[in-house]
Amino acid sequence: MARNYMYVYERIYKEQNTMQAEFRKIPIKGKRTSAADVKRVRNIISNSSYQVAQECQVIVSYPQMCIAGTEVVLGEPLIMLPDCRLINIEQLKDIELGRKK
Repeated sequence: MARNYMYVYERIYKEQNTMQAEFRKIPIKGKRTSAADVKRVRNIISNSSYQVAQECQVIVSYPQMCIAGTEVVLGEPLIMLPDCRLINIEQLKDIELGRKK
């Protein structure tokens, strides 16, 4: 059955895919990545987090983000809900899908 809305965790995954596409356009060379390129990567993450915050009213951060080789590894996102609880993506799925543990 089709639904006309997107869950917040789906929106976060979609934004991660968009960010990875943007990261592929930047020349990343591990530790030899220029400071301007690292700043560009952080700016992309910041803009992406802002978009999700505006649309979904949650704050998303990537505390384990690092540059490994020729790609950016975002790591597990940390999500702050409107009631100021910090949760991971799996807990968000459980909340949205109504699963109880």
